[in-house]
Amino acid sequence: MAIIPLHIVDAFTDEPFSGNPAAVVPNAAVLAEDELVRISEELGLEVGFVLPPEARDADVRLRFFTDRREDFLSGHVLLAAFTSMAERGIFRPTAEGRLVHVETLAGVLQVRLTRTSAGRTSITCEMPNPRFGEPIPADEVGRALDVDPEALRLGDSGPQRVSCGFDQIIVPVADRTVMMGRWRDSPGIKNLLDGRGAAGLVLFSPETHDPAAQFHCRFMHPGGRRCEDLASGTCLAATAAYAVKYGLVPRQEHVVIRTEQGHCLGRPTQAVLDVRVLHDEIHRVELTGSGAVVMRGSFQYQRPAAMNTAQA
Repeated sequence: MAIIPLHIVDAFTDEPFSGNPAAVVPNAAVLAEDELVRISEELGLEVGFVLPPEARDADVRLRFFTDRREDFLSGHVLLAAFTSMAERGIFRPTAEGRLVHVETLAGVLQVRLTRTSAGRTSITCEMPNPRFGEPIPADEVGRALDVDPEALRLGDSGPQRVSCGFDQIIVPVADRTVMMGRWRDSPGIKNLLDGRGAAGLVLFSPETHDPAAQFHCRFMHPGGRRCEDLASGTCLAATAAYAVKYGLVPRQEHVVIRTEQGHCLGRPTQAVLDVRVLHDEIHRVELTGSGAVVMRGSFQYQRPAAMNTAQA
């Protein structure tokens, strides 16, 4: 009988039953490759599998799965995994910030675990440096969304491919009513993403619900069980990098941006992005958030005898 421990963690929140849920398997070294796939499919959540590092400069390794697909990186699963590890005492936060290096398919990234004055754990994750690709015509995006393309720009800035871990189309939105659209299982967005070879589409607007936030965001990726994210670290990092590059926020060496997301799904979330600029180029983007463990349990199932022998 295989007994595989499991945590469910709400990311981008301090409160259970809010934020963006993810599953974390704390000790995945005992699992075969096909078990990673089957566990992620069974849960219907994004899953982070915690493993010993292979890179010499890493302290821990994470693999990210959604349904039957492995992803290069997931920001909210990264937050969930380190929330789980901090709670179990694997990496203890400090007032000054405990540094940990995590190995992912997107590279070895730095994570800082800080104990707040309230005794909570704040997690700051280095994201892959942004890559700016080709501009996408607003007319093309407007047809996909069935909205006026004139609403899909802020000043001179329009849709563009940007990556902070994977390619996505960043779309600035001037009209807040556009942000309230319904695009679940949208064939227009799916066709746009397939045609452009991008993994998702981000809409962002400076018209926010919370006056403390600078941008309201939505991240669409039709085709999976969940077609929109409650909060996506990679999309927020790409959005913040775009906003800094094109002067949508005051540009300086150190820019802090607060974002909000998830309102259309009934679970509002917030995140903080820290964008560093050196010699007029963005050279570092960090994501800060927290998480709340809401379930501790286990998978229990009978393994084939051959698999048990191989893992022994």
